[in-house]
This record gives sequence, structure tokens and C-alpha cells, in this order.
Amino acid sequence: MVVMCIISITTSAADFETADAQFQNLKSDQDKLAWVKKYEPEVTQWPTIDQAYFYHRKGLTLEVNDDIDGAKEQFVKSIQLFKSLDEIDPGLVASLIDLSYMKYLQTNEAKVYCPDRQEAVTVARQIDAPIKLADALIQLSYCYQFGFENLAKGLAVLEEAASVVHENNLAKGGLAMIYNATGNLYRNNQVHQQAYDYYQQAHQLWVDVDDTQDVFNMLHNMNSEAIELGKWQQAEAHVNDLFAMAEKYTDFSDFRFFAEFNAGRLAFEQQNFSQAVESYEAALALQDTTPEVYFVNIARRNLATAYFRLGHHDEAFQMAKNYLDNDISQTDTELPRIILLFAENNHEQALEVFWKLFDNTRANNREFVKNAVALQALNFGETIDKLQNQASQQQLAIKELELEQQQKQSRINQLTAVVVGLFAMVAVITAWFLYRSKKHHQSRARTDYLTHIANRRHIIQEGRRMLLQCQSKQQDFSVIIIDIDDFKPINDEYGHATGDVVIKQVVNSMRAGLSDGQMLGRIGGEEFLMLLPNINKGRAHAIAEHVRQHVADTLIAVDEIQLSITVSLGVAVNQPPVANFEELLRRADEALYRAKTAGKNQVQPALSASASL
Repeated sequence: MVVMCIISITTSAADFETADAQFQNLKSDQDKLAWVKKYEPEVTQWPTIDQAYFYHRKGLTLEVNDDIDGAKEQFVKSIQLFKSLDEIDPGLVASLIDLSYMKYLQTNEAKVYCPDRQEAVTVARQIDAPIKLADALIQLSYCYQFGFENLAKGLAVLEEAASVVHENNLAKGGLAMIYNATGNLYRNNQVHQQAYDYYQQAHQLWVDVDDTQDVFNMLHNMNSEAIELGKWQQAEAHVNDLFAMAEKYTDFSDFRFFAEFNAGRLAFEQQNFSQAVESYEAALALQDTTPEVYFVNIARRNLATAYFRLGHHDEAFQMAKNYLDNDISQTDTELPRIILLFAENNHEQALEVFWKLFDNTRANNREFVKNAVALQALNFGETIDKLQNQASQQQLAIKELELEQQQKQSRINQLTAVVVGLFAMVAVITAWFLYRSKKHHQSRARTDYLTHIANRRHIIQEGRRMLLQCQSKQQDFSVIIIDIDDFKPINDEYGHATGDVVIKQVVNSMRAGLSDGQMLGRIGGEEFLMLLPNINKGRAHAIAEHVRQHVADTLIAVDEIQLSITVSLGVAVNQPPVANFEELLRRADEALYRAKTAGKNQVQPALSASASL
């Protein structure tokens, strides 16, 4: 039996600022819906700008609860309120961007969702909000994703975004997002070398800022582009790096799945079908570790083809059927359908699907060659334009370059004809075994899988950052380590499912007491860490005591079982100053140990430096 728990919001908000601070601390979709229902009756009492922000928050809440029509309606209402203000507010930019995304989900038509993104850019240019402008420009670039004629427009938009980032000294992560978007532009126009180069630049920037998730994402993209370019050694190096990260960062649960997935694709494209089967089977064995169902299904499709190429027809038929049963988009279905049609001895229809795949492959090959030729001509044209602006004595060199361009263009045309012919010959034999995998940005994995609060790695990273920030401002900084008392007997007597419910409900009780800027994370099985910037020793102890009392007063019901749970807490403050965050954790952990040995269900402060010697 699955026990659902929705936090009861009991704090009465006198204004939107108080209510919004509470909203920022909510994690579950159900809790956010409860927040909307509680405060919506009060909205008309708030100033117009607060109403606008409320409806924007409501739109975000409906979006994550899959009510796209409702979310769209709220973003429209938010935009109308923002536009009624005497001055432009940056929230208008965010609402326009979010409205455009709802329209994208509903229509996937650029002419429908792009006007809102264009308006967002126009509004952002009118106010001093460089972060909003860069974000709006990046979103606008996706309006020029397809068609080589749009490539220059998309690149111009991203060039302006890059200028905004540089001129305002914004974080490297913003520039990395621009490089990533640029790579997507080139990739979607089948200009794979440029796509690879920009993914590589984004990768390096995210390495510099230690963004583990996005470093991994870029390795995934770089591997795909290296495969498209036939650069097998580079692809193999990227696959090895993916496996190394999966081994090192075990908190990111789906890293191993994607390492196996990329290894399978590399083997598949090299026609090493035995290795492809091994890697894809390993990936599918880990499918429950990732929410990326698109890539899970791609693994099924490629595994079906690899089985078929190896003559394992029963396995191929079963996997092809599995793929088609789970394919939501109904794209790239030709290969699995051919395999199933062969299984049914329906050779005539299989041949019909094969020729459709052949025609599509040939058209894609022509587009690839056309884009590559156009890009070379564009680059060469830029070279000539620069030379024409130089002194007149270089005119002879320009004429020589123009002659060289004509000769190269002639050779390119000949090469184009040869390449298209070769692709056609290869397609007759192998086209129905080929596939083109779509890429999808992975969500950042910084939260604990069970409780949806920060995981160990992320809470410790944030703790180091907050400590340095508080030290630079000469502010207090406190931490609380919380451990559930006698948790192992609960698991032993009632089972791990009950233990999981206990952990989640205890987390709900602890999280309800957090204020804006404070953070809670899970650092062990039943152990948690609370970060309290600008909180002194006395306030930290009061917060810890409030958490202890709230947990003890909350009766947890699981099925027909009712449990009273207590926690022990250790409190440490950065007084006297510590050398690093780990030293502060050590103080809090020692205080927790004393709370446990003194009888549990209590708060103990860290001893002074002299007392702990």
C-alpha cells in the first residue's frame, strides 16, 4: 500500500512575500497545489505586482501537475497584470517565456510560440536585467533550430546573448548554456563538426564551475557527434569518461545507464553487434534508475536491430514489439516494423516500409551534404569579405582566392555527387538498419531520490559555499545534524517500505520549519543536515528544539500502524571560525553523538574548541 502525504500549510500569510517564501520551500507537486488553494482567496487583497507573481507561481504549479491548458491561462493572466503596471517588471519576461513553452508543448509550431519569445527579448532589452535578457535570447534561438536558412539568424541571437554575458560578467554557466544552444543549432542542421566544437566548449566551462550533471550531459552530446563524424577514438574516449564519472559520482543514479547506453551506440555504429547487445542489455537492466524513458526506448529499438543482425530472431521480434508498445512519439519506427513484418512473413509490406526508410535516408544524406557545402561556402565568403576591406594592393590576392573558390566549388560539386551516390548504394543494403537518435537534455540530478531534498553531494557543496559567503560578510553560520532515533528496529520489524514512509514524513516535519535561504539535505540513510546562514548559536538551538518537538508530536500512520518517532540533533556554529566546512560538520557530529549517548530525543550544542580538546 502506498501512503501519500501532503504537507498541511498552517502559516497564515499577511502578504505575498511571506506566502512566496513558503512556496519556495515546497518540494512536492501536491504541496504546491495546496499552497495555491490556500492563498488564492487572498490574492485580490494584494498589490497588482504581487497578484501577477502569484498567478505566475500558479501557472508553474499547474504545469508540473500536467495541466497545460490551466498553466497557459495563468501565465496569460500574469502577463496582463504585469503589463498594467506603470513600470516594466522583470517578471513579465519570465511569464512570456513560460507562456511560449506551454504553446510549444501544445503545438510544436514555431509560428505559435516564438512571438512570445520575441516579445520577451524586446521587454528584457528595455530594462536593466541582463540575466533575463540572456535567458530570453537563448530561448529565442530555439525558434531557428531547423532549416539552414535559419542558422545564421539563430547564431546572431546567441551571439548577442554571449555579448550580454561577457559585458555583465555573468556566471560561466550562462555562457556554457549559450555554447550548448549553439551546438544544438548546428546539430539539428546536420553540421556535426561545429556542433561537436561548441559542445566541447560548453563541457570545459562546466568543468571549470564543477557542474557534474552538465559535464556528463556534454560528454553524452560529444559522444553522439563524434559518432556522427566517424571519429571513433574520440567517441571511445568520451564513453570511457562517462563510465569513470558513473563510478565516481554514485549519487547520480542514472549515470551508469547512460554510460552503457553510449557504449552500446558506439558499438552499434561500428557494427560490433555482439558488444552492442551486451551494452544495451546492461543499460536496460538499469532502466529503473532513470526518468529518461525516451532513451530507454531507443535502447530497445537498437537492441532489436542488433539481435536481428546477429540472427537472434526471436529476441529481435520481442524487443521490436516492446519498442513499438512503448514508443510515445511514433517516430523512427521503420526498423522495428520491418523486423515484426518479417516475423509475420509479410515480406511485401516489409519491403514497402524498407523503401520508405531508404528514401528518408537518402533525403537526409542530401541535406547533410548540402549543409556542409553551404557552410564551407559561407566561411569562404567571409574570408573574401575581410580581404576586400583591405588595401587595394591585395586585389590580386582576392582574385586568386576567388579563382580558388570556383575550383573548390567544382570539386565540392563533384564530391557531392559521389557522396550521394555512395550513400544511395549503401542505403539499398543497410538503410533499414540505420537510425538517427534524438538527443534530450537531462534534468539535473541534485536531489535525494526518496525525499526530494538535496542529496549528500549537493548539500555539502552548498554548505561550503554558504560558509564562505557568511565568512566574507562576517555573518554567523550554523549547521544542525539530525538523526532519527532507533530507526533500524523500525526497518527490521515493519520492513523497508514502512521505513521509507517514516523518513519522508520526518523530512516533511523538518522542512516545514525552514525559512528562506535555509536548506535541508539527506547525508545518510536516516541522517540529515540543515544549513542556517546568518543564524547565531541561540537561534540555531531554538530551531533545532522546534524541529525535535515537531517530530516528536507528529504521529506517523502507515497502513494500520501508528508510530511515534523522535530525533537527536547536534548544533554547531562557526564560532570560533573554522578552517573549512568539514570542521564545522565534525563539531556538529560530535554534538549529535553526545545527544545519542545522553538518551536521545534531545538537542546538544557543539562544545567550545577548548572543551573539545
